[in-house]
Amino acid sequence: MQTRDYRDLLASEYEERCRRNSHYSLRAFARDLNLGAPRLSDVLNYKSGLSKEASAKIAERLGYNEEEKSFFCTLVESQHARSRAQRKMAHQELKKINKNNDFQTLKMDSFRLVSDWHHFAILELTYLSTFKSDVEWIAKTLGIQKIQAELAIDRLKKMGMLEEKNGRFVAKNEFVASPSGVPSSAIKQFHRKILEKALSALYLQPVGERDYSSILMAIDEYKLPQAKIWIKEFRRQFCKKLSRSKNKNKLYCLSVQFFNMGKKEGP
Repeated sequence: MQTRDYRDLLASEYEERCRRNSHYSLRAFARDLNLGAPRLSDVLNYKSGLSKEASAKIAERLGYNEEEKSFFCTLVESQHARSRAQRKMAHQELKKINKNNDFQTLKMDSFRLVSDWHHFAILELTYLSTFKSDVEWIAKTLGIQKIQAELAIDRLKKMGMLEEKNGRFVAKNEFVASPSGVPSSAIKQFHRKILEKALSALYLQPVGERDYSSILMAIDEYKLPQAKIWIKEFRRQFCKKLSRSKNKNKLYCLSVQFFNMGKKEGP
């Protein structure tokens, strides 16, 4: 799906800034764009638009080069230009944009899907007996910002992994665990965030609600492939047994690490 809405670009930039700084807020983003927070919220929620002049200033503040600035402003013009002729001209200009944007947008969605842990967490939340199809409830339950929950839900819907039936969010059973072509940097980012959550839980959650254990062992490195198979089998059986319960009321994470404790040799 090609980017046809400038709001997608704003949302993507906001997500990236939140990733770099967990304390970054929509108010901070509005400040950086020289917009009022309510105004930015209305824009992102399709309640209002941007003028050509405002879009140019925002593009400048985002540090876009001339090509990126032109694309962003044209997206805005295609929706909010004063005359129908101007909007039509902007749409025609967008058709000239490199067709590779289709692939790049899908690629970025896949990257975000894997690198941001809360996407899969939202899917699992839908199986809880206490689940509420309410963005604020989802955000509060996962400890993320409301805008992050909204963006994640939109992305999951767009990728066919979540749908809304009779006002309730439902996870699609056929979703894949890891989209093909996702760069290793996204997977590493996902694991880093999970480890950060695990470290936080170590200090904040009561012992009765968690289980941490580590074993250091001397092994034959040639058995490492077999060890990975055993770990994979354990994970699947563990998940299968716990997921059978009809009374699912908590969201948990099983994270397994098996790594070399020695210093890596070589240059």
